[in-house]
Amino acid sequence: MGELLFSPEADRQIVAIRADASLIQMYQRVNDVLDDIEDDRHSRRIRRRRYHRPAMWGVPVHGSGEEWLILWSEQDHGPLVHYIGPDLA
Repeated sequence: MGELLFSPEADRQIVAIRADASLIQMYQRVNDVLDDIEDDRHSRRIRRRRYHRPAMWGVPVHGSGEEWLILWSEQDHGPLVHYIGPDLA
């Protein structure tokens, strides 16, 4: 199993929500999902939405009164997080 990697945009977003006191609950929940992706990327819990082009998984995250989404994909070197942010679906 490889380590969890982040796109530059996802990395900036995780830093931004960590710094925003109004989003502390969201930050904690996002971190819980990221831990789940890293620990057991085959769990149904973190594969709630499937996108085909490009092939990605989506995990809805609720916290701080907001609904967000984490988009990630399987890579040869480990899971890659592409997006962390508002769920626009």
